[in-house]
Amino acid sequence: MAPRGGHFARLLLVLSLVLLAAAHPPPPAAFAEESSPYSKALAAYQDRRLKDAFTYAKEAVRQEPEHVDAQVLLGELYYQRQDLGRAKESWQRALKLAPSRQDVRDRLEKLEREAKVESGFARNDTAPFVVRFAEGEVPASLTDLREFLLETYRLVGQQMGYFPNHPITVLIYPAEGFKQVQGLSHQTAGLYDGKIRLPLRDGEGADLELKRVFWHEYTHALVHDLAKGKCPVWLNEGIATLQEARVLPINLQPVREAYEGKKLIPWDQLWKEEYAQGELELHYAQAYSIAQYLAKRWGFRKLESLLNRLGEGYPLADAFRAEYRMAPAAIEKEWLTWLRRNL
Repeated sequence: MAPRGGHFARLLLVLSLVLLAAAHPPPPAAFAEESSPYSKALAAYQDRRLKDAFTYAKEAVRQEPEHVDAQVLLGELYYQRQDLGRAKESWQRALKLAPSRQDVRDRLEKLEREAKVESGFARNDTAPFVVRFAEGEVPASLTDLREFLLETYRLVGQQMGYFPNHPITVLIYPAEGFKQVQGLSHQTAGLYDGKIRLPLRDGEGADLELKRVFWHEYTHALVHDLAKGKCPVWLNEGIATLQEARVLPINLQPVREAYEGKKLIPWDQLWKEEYAQGELELHYAQAYSIAQYLAKRWGFRKLESLLNRLGEGYPLADAFRAEYRMAPAAIEKEWLTWLRRNL
């Protein structure tokens, strides 16, 4: 999530949804045979091979229409492709088969809220992006929008070393529609929850602001794929803000003040609870400075490898040791020395 101006107390809840819940179907009620289409679909989904997952999930439902988890997974894949009608059908079938599945009921309720706002959206797909926006309210010509999306895909992908080959949904809302769908404060500049969601704004600098926020949220999508949803919030936000800083500079004043006042936050305490507005500004700035240090000290390819190790199931400390040959505590100490020289 990219902040706008100040932050707000519900950030932790939303970040939890971004990183853990919204883009993941629930685990299966029972393990399928390893060779079954459903087990292949689930494995492909967890590996972020979403095209394969979609193919296997459709086959699983064809072979076993009463397989509840296959219906749920297929619905999730339709939902991420912004095919809300088919997603609704799959989840309704799952709920009919298993009326006690509250997770499916919750998905349907969320989909209904979104459909009310998004039903009249125009489309302008630019592979791999599935783009929907309020017609007449997109903040650029369609040609400019395509170029903007492809530039982001190319430039962020080059530095991250990763180019997704599956659909990524981008939703551009009128400001009020964004709040209706997400129930968030207007201070939220954007959101990644399995889809990239951006509210429109106007006025001077609106185009640059859209680019800043989109680079931030798109980076969340890449981090999610590389780490398979297992990246800690502080590192995820740090890497996203590092990409954002290529568009607009990051204000490091909160870090300077915290350093001088000996109020920097230990890495393992970042985003551990809800914080007041000023404190969250420090969280973002500090997370950015950590990611900046890691990238400058060891390069972006090491960050990419670190994310891959997290995706393979490495605990964070083990992933750090494997990539940097140092424990996180030792790297944190070196970061403090670097910070003193560079603030």
